[in-house]
Amino acid sequence: MKKIIFMVFGFLMVTGASTFAQEVIKVVKDSTIITKSTNLPKDSTTTVNITTKDVKVKTEILSAELPQPVKDLCVSFKSQGWDTAEKAYVVKNATADILYYTVTFKNPTTGESKSINIDAKGNIVKNEI
Repeated sequence: MKKIIFMVFGFLMVTGASTFAQEVIKVVKDSTIITKSTNLPKDSTTTVNITTKDVKVKTEILSAELPQPVKDLCVSFKSQGWDTAEKAYVVKNATADILYYTVTFKNPTTGESKSINIDAKGNIVKNEI
């Protein structure tokens, strides 16, 4: 009986520790500061993400304004059953260099949607933590 109680207690301790670890990771991910710029025209949306490493500016654009390699990748996704959203985002660093484009795809049959970061050459960029 003591062994069973000890095993249950150990299981509860491991579960509690993993829950606490997940909360710590969530706090680290949510510590990014997001602000909106008010000096822009009303028809554009710009979000600034400030982290300890660098500054990134995310600006809304139309999918038609994406570079051709990104459009080609979107056509490839369309052939797999994913539609491209009308709006996309361009992410630039502090020196206004384009880092990547964020494009949202939606599967009309399942209703599932996902956002993918794509560089100007049409390569998928891995998401940051």
